Amino acid sequence: MMVRLKSFRIFFMLFQAIIGISGTTHWVVTENGKIQPQLDSAFQMNQPNDLPALLQQEKRMNIVQSLHKKIMARKMVLDSQIAVLNSIGDLESWLQSSNPECISNRKLLEDFDFYASVATDGSYRKGVTQKDYLLDGIPDDGKRAIPDCKKTFPLDFSMYTFEHLSAMRNRKNLSQHQEKGLIKYLPPGTDLNKFGHQIAHGLKRNSTSWLHLNLAAIYWRVKGDAFNALECARRAIVTAPRQYRDIPLLTTGGILHAAKYSAEAAIVLHAAIDYAPTQSHQHLALGHVYAILGDYNRSLACYDNSLRLTPSMEQAKQAKFVILCCQSLTEALTALHKRLDDIVTKLHAQQKDYTEWLKLEEKILCERMKTPFAAFRAHRLGPILSNRGQSCMQRDGDDAMLSCQVANDNQMFAHNLLVDIGVSLQQLKNVENQVEKINDRMSTAKVLPSKNEHFSPIPKNSNDRSTEFFTVFMEPTSKPKYYNFEIKKSNREFENKNWPDQSECEKPSLLIDTKQYIPIYLSPENKGYIVNIFINELIGMDSGKEHALPWYPPICQTSNSFDSKFISPLLLKATMGISSPESSLTSFLTSLAKNSELAEIGQRILTATKSKVAAPWVLSMLASLHWRIAGKFRNALDCLQSALNTVPNGFKDVPLVSIASISQKFGLIDDALRTTKEALRINSIEPLTNYLYGSLLFAKKNYTGAVYHVKQSLRVDPELIDGKALTLLRTVICHKRSNSRRIGNGGNEIESCGMTYSSPERIAKHDLNEGETVLCFGDGRDCKPIQCFAMKMHNDEVKGP
Repeated sequence: MMVRLKSFRIFFMLFQAIIGISGTTHWVVTENGKIQPQLDSAFQMNQPNDLPALLQQEKRMNIVQSLHKKIMARKMVLDSQIAVLNSIGDLESWLQSSNPECISNRKLLEDFDFYASVATDGSYRKGVTQKDYLLDGIPDDGKRAIPDCKKTFPLDFSMYTFEHLSAMRNRKNLSQHQEKGLIKYLPPGTDLNKFGHQIAHGLKRNSTSWLHLNLAAIYWRVKGDAFNALECARRAIVTAPRQYRDIPLLTTGGILHAAKYSAEAAIVLHAAIDYAPTQSHQHLALGHVYAILGDYNRSLACYDNSLRLTPSMEQAKQAKFVILCCQSLTEALTALHKRLDDIVTKLHAQQKDYTEWLKLEEKILCERMKTPFAAFRAHRLGPILSNRGQSCMQRDGDDAMLSCQVANDNQMFAHNLLVDIGVSLQQLKNVENQVEKINDRMSTAKVLPSKNEHFSPIPKNSNDRSTEFFTVFMEPTSKPKYYNFEIKKSNREFENKNWPDQSECEKPSLLIDTKQYIPIYLSPENKGYIVNIFINELIGMDSGKEHALPWYPPICQTSNSFDSKFISPLLLKATMGISSPESSLTSFLTSLAKNSELAEIGQRILTATKSKVAAPWVLSMLASLHWRIAGKFRNALDCLQSALNTVPNGFKDVPLVSIASISQKFGLIDDALRTTKEALRINSIEPLTNYLYGSLLFAKKNYTGAVYHVKQSLRVDPELIDGKALTLLRTVICHKRSNSRRIGNGGNEIESCGMTYSSPERIAKHDLNEGETVLCFGDGRDCKPIQCFAMKMHNDEVKGP
C-alpha cells in the first residue's frame, strides 16, 4: 500500500511539472511527411546543445510577449486621448466656444492695467471740508515751489510707517512710472501746473497738515518720484488722526505697488482696511495688488467687497470680469497642458518599450541558426517563405546558405508603432504651439506677475498683519556695524614701534594684574538688529513709559544639556550662587529703555519673549545681560545656551563672547580662550572679540599674540571700552619689554611664542588646536604650528613648566 501511495505521489509531481511546461510551435511536418524545424522558430539555435542559451532565449520571448501586451494596452488609451485632441481642431475656436464672453472682450483683457493708480485726497470724508486744503489765495510771483516734505519735520523712524519693509528701508533706490491717472482723484478744479506750488505754500502754513502731506505724496506719484512720495506719505501717516490714517496708508500702498513691491504693498493696504473697512478704494487697490501677485481668489474677494460698498464702481466691475476670464482661460489651458503632458509621458514610455523590444528581437535573431540548403532548394523555398512574411536570399560558397530576414506580425506592428509615435508627437507639438500663442496674448492683459516684481511673503489674511510685521524682525533690519570692514594698519600713535616710551611704562596707571577682568558683552546691534524697539514699540510701550506691574525677571528655560565645548561642567559649577554683579554693563540695558530700572527692563524682555516679537536668540542675549548685571551667572548661562540653540551660524560669535567673558571672570582662562577662538573663526573683525582674545593671551603671558589682537581691536575702534583697550595695549607692550630685559640680564622667564603671528586667518588656515600658534620665519611665508608655553631657565638647563 505504501509503495502504491509513493508511486502515486511521484506520478502526481510529474503530472504537475508537465502541466507547467509551456509549448511552442517549433517542429512542422512537410508535404512528404518529414518532420523538420521551422525556419522562423526562435528556438532554431546556433548551438542546439546549449541548454542555458535555450532557456535564455525562452526568457527573451516571454519578455517580448509581455511588452507586446503592455504596448497594445497603452496604445488603446493613447488613441482615445489623441482622438479627443483631434476633435478640438483650432484651439482658439475651442476656447471661444467654452468662454464666448471672454474671447469677444479680448481688447479689455489686453488693455486692463492692474497697476492702475488708486488714491484719494479725503475731501469726501466726514469732517473734512474744502477750507481745510487752503489751496486758494496762493501768491503766484512766477517762482514755482515744490513740496519738499523732508524739510517739514524730521522723521527717522516710526512704528506706524512700516520701516521694517525692505522697500521702505531702501526707498532712496525705488523707481516708479508717472501716475498721471491720479489727477482724477485731486480736488475738483485743480490746476496741475500750479498744484505743487499750492501744496508747498500749504505746508509752509502748516507743516504737519496730513491733508497737504498726502496731497504732496500724490503730486510726487504723478511726477513718478517714489522716494519723495514716500517721504510725504510717511509724514502724512504719523500726523493723520486715527479716523483718517487709512488715506495716507492707501497712498503709501499705491507707491509700493507702482514700484513693483506688491507683496509689501499688500501689508500696508491691509493696515489701511483695518483702520477703515468701509472705504471701497482701499479694497479696490488691494484687489489690484493680489491680481498682480497671482492670487486671483483674494483679488476677487477684494473686488466683491469694493462693489458691495460702492456698487457703481466701474473699475472694480471691469477688474473682476478680467480676473474671472483669466481664471477661466487659465484653468482650461492648464487642464489641456496636463492632458498634453500625460500623452507625452505615455508616448515616451511607448518609445522606451519599443526600444527595449527591438533590442530583444535583435538578440533573439542573433541566437538563431542560419540554415544551409542546396541552391535548388533555396530557389524552391524562397517564394514560399516570402509569402510567409520572410525575405530570403542565397549566399554562394562551398556550402550554400539560405539567409532569411523574418518580417513577422510583431515586427510589422513595431514598425507601425514607431510611425504612430512620430505622428502623435507632431500633433502634440502643433497643439502646444497654439497654447503658447494664447498664453502670450493672456500675458498682455497685465495680470500675470511682472518679471521685475519684488516678491516677499504676504499675509494670509488681514489678521496676520501683526504676525508678518514681527517675523520681519527675526532677521537683521539694517546693515551690520562693521559691514564690509577691512582691518588695516592705522596711522595712530600706538602703531609706532617706540610706543609707549619708557616713562609711560613706569606710570602706576598700568594694569598690574595680568588677570584683571573687564566684562565684555557683544551686542546683537552689531549684527544689524534694532534691539531698542524690541522692548519698546514692538510690545506697545514707549521708551519713557513704565511697564505695568507686576514685574518678573526674564528667566530662561533651564537647558537639559549644555554644549560642553563652550559651557563646561566646571563653569556651571563655578557659577552656582550669586557673584559680584557686572555693573559696568548696565549702560547697555538702560540705554534701551530710558529712566527704567533693571527690574522693569527685565519685565520688558520677558514680555517681548512671550510675544515673540523678534528673533528668540536676540531676546535670550538681552536676558543673559540682565542676569550678568544682577550677578546671577548660572541664570545667564541658561539664557546663553538658549541663544546658542537658535542663533544663525553667522552670528554665533555673539553668545560665544559672553560665555568666554564669564569663563574669564571665574578664572577658567583655557575655556575662555577656546570659546573666543571659535568666535574669532566666525568673525575676526569685531573689536570686542579681538580685545577679549588679547586680554586672555596676556593672562597666559603670550605677549606677542596679545599685542596683535589688542591692536586689531583698536584699528577698528580706537576708543574701545572708553580707552581701556589702549591701556591694556600699553600694559602688554611694557610687560613684553620688561620680560625681554630680564632674559637679557639672565632672568629665568622667556616668552616661547614671542616670534609668533597668530591672526584669525592663520588660525583657520592651519587648523590650530587649543594652545597652538603659528611660528613664522623670514618674510612670513615659512610658518609652522607650535605649542606655546612659558619656560624657566636655570643656567644652561631648560625645564618645562
